[in-house]
Amino acid sequence: MTSLTATPAAVRVSPWALSSFWAGSAFHWLLLLLILMPADVLRFVGEAQKGTYLGLLVGVGAVLALVMPPLIGTLSDRLGLRLAFLRWGVAINVAGLAVMGLSSLLLSGAGLGGFWVYLLGYLLVQLGNNIATSPYSALIPDLVPQELRGRYSGVLGQLQAIGQLLGAVLAFGLGQLGLPPVISYVLIVLVLVGSAAITLRQVPEPPLRAQPGQHWAWFGGALGRALAVVAGLGAAYLLLARLIPGFSLVMAFSLPLLVVAAVVVALLMERRGVVSLTPSPQLASRLMTVFLYQPFLWVFITRMLFSLGQYSVQPFLQFYNADVLGQKHPGTATSIMLACIIVGSIVSAIIGGRLSDRVGRKPIIYVAGGGMAAAAILLLFAPSFIFALIIALAFGLGYGAFVSVDWALGSDAMPSPVTYARDMGLWHVAFVAPQLSSAPQGFLLDWGNARGAAMDLPHLGYFIVFGIAAACFVLGVLLVRNIRGVR
Repeated sequence: MTSLTATPAAVRVSPWALSSFWAGSAFHWLLLLLILMPADVLRFVGEAQKGTYLGLLVGVGAVLALVMPPLIGTLSDRLGLRLAFLRWGVAINVAGLAVMGLSSLLLSGAGLGGFWVYLLGYLLVQLGNNIATSPYSALIPDLVPQELRGRYSGVLGQLQAIGQLLGAVLAFGLGQLGLPPVISYVLIVLVLVGSAAITLRQVPEPPLRAQPGQHWAWFGGALGRALAVVAGLGAAYLLLARLIPGFSLVMAFSLPLLVVAAVVVALLMERRGVVSLTPSPQLASRLMTVFLYQPFLWVFITRMLFSLGQYSVQPFLQFYNADVLGQKHPGTATSIMLACIIVGSIVSAIIGGRLSDRVGRKPIIYVAGGGMAAAAILLLFAPSFIFALIIALAFGLGYGAFVSVDWALGSDAMPSPVTYARDMGLWHVAFVAPQLSSAPQGFLLDWGNARGAAMDLPHLGYFIVFGIAAACFVLGVLLVRNIRGVR
């Protein structure tokens, strides 16, 4: 077993090859979450329930994204493998995309029956993508020295933005041509497989040692226990929703309170000396001890806040363009808006990453997060689509700088190379767990809009949801200063 203080000996790979798969994954998620899924859900369930069922779809998929990363990451550490998981995960991801595309093509008039088949495909997509990305996320701390991680993180952010821009441009073109959605699913498969092939061909397997033990038996037992807990919580939620009128609405309004409670608990842990700058001696054997390492605790919390802000808005942009901005072709309008966000992020991504190697990660995040919060609020007051595009461009400048630093900051906060994949997988939970908020946020959106119409307050639901997003961005910026031991 390697030392807890070991670091990469030398840069072993091109940053462009290392980040290639992330570009394909960004293309994949932009088209899927922001263009295809909102339109497909609308065809399955109709106008009145579109927010609720889109939120349900994203939220249920997020359950797998919550459970799998730390388990897959731990298995990767124990087996001493990274790239094999990328191969297996992409194959499962492609199978899920095939189910989603075919159900969209063949079952769009089948109502809820078609929706449940579509949901099954999305669960396969989430499963495969998390199998691929959890060990893949460990490659930067595995292969790149700390003093160059800002540069590598900047390249990753830039390629991610390019993948998103390609997705937005293709979505616009396909919308103008009036081609069926299944064409987009085929393009996602081609880009995802091609980007993964570049990474697999040009990135070496890190020199890791397999640890002794019955790793697959451990994984099966751990996965079974995790799914049992999730199933129990899900059953309890459904039972309470049936027994208590308005329970879903209570959960939606409770979300900000739960976020505040998590921050308060972390502050109390730090004040009482429960967390420290020294990794726990039980780090390798007990998963939750990683939260006793002060930098990781606060990097996890701040990343979750930024993701919560993102997922409070992102799934509903197409509905925003239709309902608030009055766009006749909301899918096309969303593609244009995304293109503006992405152009801004491309400009700032590479600059932000390189600059963070010189001035530190925190100053970049302060500026970027503040800009994102301001943009989320200003979108609600945009007097026209053109003005909204200018705000989207400004948001992109902040988002690109944030992403360019985010991976470097996360890599710097890892407590030990012995558990890189496990801890990066756990950190990855901070990206995806906020997707669970899409279900209550979707319900809140529909409730707020209905209540606003009755009170002559149009688009009240959007004001509530976008306001929550801005508050999360602001709180994330404020708490970055708590990360000690990282510039």
